[in-house]
Amino acid sequence: MDWKVELAEIEKKKRFFLEGEYKSEGIELDVAFCRFLEPVKVKMVVAKTKDGFTVGGYVHTAIEHPCVRCLESTRVEIKGVIEALYLPESMRKNVKEEKLESLKNIIYYHETEFDLSERIVEAIVVSVPEKVLCKPDCKGLCPYCGTNLNEEPDHKCDKIPVVDSRFEILAKLKDNLENREV
Repeated sequence: MDWKVELAEIEKKKRFFLEGEYKSEGIELDVAFCRFLEPVKVKMVVAKTKDGFTVGGYVHTAIEHPCVRCLESTRVEIKGVIEALYLPESMRKNVKEEKLESLKNIIYYHETEFDLSERIVEAIVVSVPEKVLCKPDCKGLCPYCGTNLNEEPDHKCDKIPVVDSRFEILAKLKDNLENREV
């Protein structure tokens, strides 16, 4: 489905409904390229206002995202909300006010159509949790050798470097205590 909307068409109808699937392999996030695990379902309404157009709707999908602790692929459900106000370029104010309005998701247009696919991507990105975990008690990776501690919970790393010679006595004390417990 093409997510471009002609302004003249909305002005005639006053309200325009869009429903369909957003086609893409995945989405580029800070951590990696996250592929979609199911179709991206979108429902949107574009309505004429006194000064411009409002856009509202929902996005539903699932993505494959790496766990922040162990890097294993994790399924993340996405239920995003689309909200935006489109105003003509002629209504743009000074730069200081523009920064405040950008928090309100105001987009200025100067063409006869606008592409709503950017709002779909925005709703997905905003819906991804800040910290994605494969499970709440994920143990992560060994900081020295990279072993997944979820798969090897009793892992003892032999690559632990001695950082400072002043702590050698503490390392020996720790080894003595561990050997005594066995």
